Amino acid sequence: MEVITIESKAYQELMQKINQLIQFSSEKPKEEKDETKEKDEWLDSNAVCQQLNISLRTLYRLQKERLISYSTLRGRYRYKKSDVEQVLHDSIIVASPETLNEMRQSFPSNFKR
Repeated sequence: MEVITIESKAYQELMQKINQLIQFSSEKPKEEKDETKEKDEWLDSNAVCQQLNISLRTLYRLQKERLISYSTLRGRYRYKKSDVEQVLHDSIIVASPETLNEMRQSFPSNFKR
């Protein structure tokens, strides 16, 4: 067995850093749980339609095409808020100047200058 000796001040600093690591590691999961809890809120059809700015019929089409996941409870559809946000995120189209010019040429009546 090897014995290592250090100064008291160095030992105190080391213990302080260890305590900070313990505190940090115990706080991290709590913050993640709060985020997950907020995102896993369940929404009804009307709330989803308002958030996506679509009609009920369009929402049912998204269900049928399996673009949005849902759950049913006693004939009522429920959607996870995180899933709805994911659908929005996946639908983002990044436009480049070339894409924008192509759209202007294809649909000139929609772009007024």
